Amino acid sequence: MRLFSHPWVPRIFFATCLVIVATHAMVIAHRREQHGGDYDVSREMGRRFLVGEHLYAGGLHYPYTPTAAMSFAPLALVRPGLGLAVRYAAALAGLWLALRWLRAMVWQRRRLDATIVFGVEVLSLVLASHYIIRDLDDGGPHLLLLTILVGGIYCVWRGREALGASCFGLATVLKAPAGLFLPFFLWKRQWRLAGMAVAATIAWTILPMAWMGYANWWAHQEEWTRTALRSVLGDPTPGVKASEQRVQNQSLKLAVTRYLVTYPSGHPLRLSHPGYVSTMDVDPDVARWMAAGILGLLLLLCAWLTRGGYRGPDDPRWLLECSAVLILALLLSPVTWTQHLVLIIPALYLIMSQAYGIGRLGSTASVAVWAYVILALLLNRELLGKGDYILLLSYHIHTLALLLVLAVILFRRPAVHSG
Repeated sequence: MRLFSHPWVPRIFFATCLVIVATHAMVIAHRREQHGGDYDVSREMGRRFLVGEHLYAGGLHYPYTPTAAMSFAPLALVRPGLGLAVRYAAALAGLWLALRWLRAMVWQRRRLDATIVFGVEVLSLVLASHYIIRDLDDGGPHLLLLTILVGGIYCVWRGREALGASCFGLATVLKAPAGLFLPFFLWKRQWRLAGMAVAATIAWTILPMAWMGYANWWAHQEEWTRTALRSVLGDPTPGVKASEQRVQNQSLKLAVTRYLVTYPSGHPLRLSHPGYVSTMDVDPDVARWMAAGILGLLLLLCAWLTRGGYRGPDDPRWLLECSAVLILALLLSPVTWTQHLVLIIPALYLIMSQAYGIGRLGSTASVAVWAYVILALLLNRELLGKGDYILLLSYHIHTLALLLVLAVILFRRPAVHSG
């Protein structure tokens, strides 16, 4: 941390960030001239919402609810380049806000050392940089989701439960895995917060009906619910299957299945790369049940480690356990792309705060963090090339990175004790 005490370090850091952002923005603009991306799909969904067309025609954005389509509608009101630039800027502003809220929650009972806080924030951003840059490729939609969720955590921490519940409800209808917070509140016996969050989720869900009309809204909501359930239950629906069965999908269920099953030649999850090796040859139906059992055991373990209520709204365990829920949502989701992994930032912030601002992290946790650095940062596409990087994705290196950080959060429990 001594490096961050020099007055020229912040200036160099911010200048570097500006250069990276400017360069990245130019790369995205150039790429969009040749190829579309998730931003263009979101914009099309928003256009369909505005003009009353069927939202999911052709399997378009099946994971997203009509409320998500409504949130995409402003993108269709302006030129594509302008809309992307505005969302990109909003995502960066949201990331800054999330860091400010994390700073308030972690350091509120400690003497605020500006040098240490700045160093913790820089290290947290560096550790999550691969995921941040990947999300910004499409304008940073998951950074905005992170802002909403950290905002909800912060509001509850400040005792403003109604506003926090509204944030959790909005996050749930924008990205269904965020709904894991609802049973988490019940488990923690936060009955009032859970009730308000459920009410907020319902309110955000029916809000598009004001524009779509009841019959049209209900038909879309029913289709989304049916497709989402098929995805969770592993039903081989064509639209669901095409999205989930890619080696880039870093969900825990797919990771476990990959090591249990030998995929036949030509299967989308089997690579022709010479480094691709199968490990076991369990029957696929048995493997699905085994994967579901492992996911269930992980949930039970996390529930046991987070048992017990809170002493008050500013209980330091609140932020720690919420950061664990964010990682669990990523692991349990049927589809987890690398850009989704920006939700790991609160956990990384807590770990860096413990390591450099509050006390020692410990040797075991330090080894886990260094292993995360290798998996999440060093083994990247630019260093290895596309083919070798895709091979590593088939081994689910980012799933392992998530599990390592989750283990540090739940077993080391960083930044819990007040000073």
